[in-house]
Amino acid sequence: MKKLLTALVLTLSTAALAQTDAPQNTQAQQEQKKNDTARIKTGVDATEVAPAVKGAVKDVGAAVGLDTEKDGTFKTDKAFTVNGTLKGEAMGGITLARQGLPNADLDVRKQTKVMLDGKKVELKAIPEGAQVRAKFQLEGEQPVAVEINAKSPKKMTK
Repeated sequence: MKKLLTALVLTLSTAALAQTDAPQNTQAQQEQKKNDTARIKTGVDATEVAPAVKGAVKDVGAAVGLDTEKDGTFKTDKAFTVNGTLKGEAMGGITLARQGLPNADLDVRKQTKVMLDGKKVELKAIPEGAQVRAKFQLEGEQPVAVEINAKSPKKMTK
């Protein structure tokens, strides 16, 4: 009989606890609904975006950064462009000063096409202060110049 009474008390206490938890769950659900209406709905689930981005990375290639020169570093069709004033040469590359922006450092290789006033020249022939429009690719995280087109700085006349 004691066992029966103990089982009955346990069953009733469990049922009583379950009933007191129910209003808390409804209150939590109401809070969740309030929060959901405050959120901006974009119609895009982040879990749907990640696979699409992963597939796009393979398609854009150069925009992400090529691993090696063999992957097509010197293809100009997907190259980026940067404009600036030649600030100097250092360690096999050039530095372009850009107004209102940080300097751009580009690695220059033997395959880089270098032009000054429309003529093919060596990199050393471009004077400091020349206006430069450079096409480059990212090889990993390193910007590599594919093509450098420079215009001689205009000489001041008195």
